[in-house]
Amino acid sequence: MNGLSARTKRSASPASVGQTGMDWRAFFKRTIVLVLCISLAVHLLLLIGFGGMTLFKGRVAKLPFKAEQIAADKIIEAVAPPMDETTVEEATTADPMKQEEASASSEDAAPPLEMLTVPGGASWAPAIAKDVKTSPTGIIGGTGTGSGTGTGKGSGKGGGMGSGIKLFGVEVKARKLGVVVSINKGAQSSGRLPGIFEEIFKLFPDSPVFLTNGGGMMDWDKALDDFNQRVEEGKKKEKESKIPYRGPTKMEKPKAARFNTGEALDWVAVRGSNLISDYPGLKAKHPELFEDLRKRSNVWFITSYKDANASYLAFDELIKRGVQAIYWYNSFDSPIEGKESERIAQQITEAQIEILIQSQGGKMQGQEWLNKVGAKYVK
Repeated sequence: MNGLSARTKRSASPASVGQTGMDWRAFFKRTIVLVLCISLAVHLLLLIGFGGMTLFKGRVAKLPFKAEQIAADKIIEAVAPPMDETTVEEATTADPMKQEEASASSEDAAPPLEMLTVPGGASWAPAIAKDVKTSPTGIIGGTGTGSGTGTGKGSGKGGGMGSGIKLFGVEVKARKLGVVVSINKGAQSSGRLPGIFEEIFKLFPDSPVFLTNGGGMMDWDKALDDFNQRVEEGKKKEKESKIPYRGPTKMEKPKAARFNTGEALDWVAVRGSNLISDYPGLKAKHPELFEDLRKRSNVWFITSYKDANASYLAFDELIKRGVQAIYWYNSFDSPIEGKESERIAQQITEAQIEILIQSQGGKMQGQEWLNKVGAKYVK
């Protein structure tokens, strides 16, 4: 009986396990599979991570911006106007290759840099060029050891004045001098012209020079009317006295012309005149001075006769050339009046141009105009 019950218990145990117990075998099998899956996933993630770092090591991530490399021609073609419209061609941009080469050349030309060494061995100083001097205390640029005191005064008038140069005994602060010289018969006979130009070219070798025959200032219409009136009076006296009228009957409008041209050879002040005794002209009276002036490219002359009174043309040209002072050698025996003279005086005053005058002697006309421009007298 006991044996029968024992067999009954052994045969009943599998069924009872399925109903009341746990299948440990299946449980461990599922656990092992799950662990293996998790481990495989972790290893795959690590492999991807380290592999990416290895592949892209040393590279800087760049945004895929290639818009600046797109050919501009394609964009322009897309919005190009019709063929029957007129388009304005714009300036092309600089070649990138040339810009890079220019940048490279500028970098090559730059002085080498090195760390600044200062007393105490400091290494925090920035890199500076090797040729930059430093003071014993490490100040860039160094410090002066001399006294170096000075006032350095200057008026600044006329775009940069010098400390002063004495021309014929009168101080000239300007660095750019303009010259107006009358080479009429009286000036040629005085023998002073060579010395005048020698002194000017020694102190101001690049001075622009204007030569005149006489030195009045008068509006052209007024000067022409006065000339025609004198011609009529001369012809009237000719009829009365039966003495031929000797003199020009027509006067051309004056202008500024270069002295080294053929036109200057026909100028009365150069070729002389057979109507006036002892007037051979500059070419014959002072040949060396004549040749010197002809060789210079900055010498002009005012055409026409003395009666044209066109010295204002010389002043006008000199003011345009930015002179800071004007030396005027003249006989001052002709009037200085009219709109042209007033215009020149205003320009001289506004530009603060120094005026130095030297008279050939005799009577002095145009005193009011000379006072207005603040002229200085040279003896």
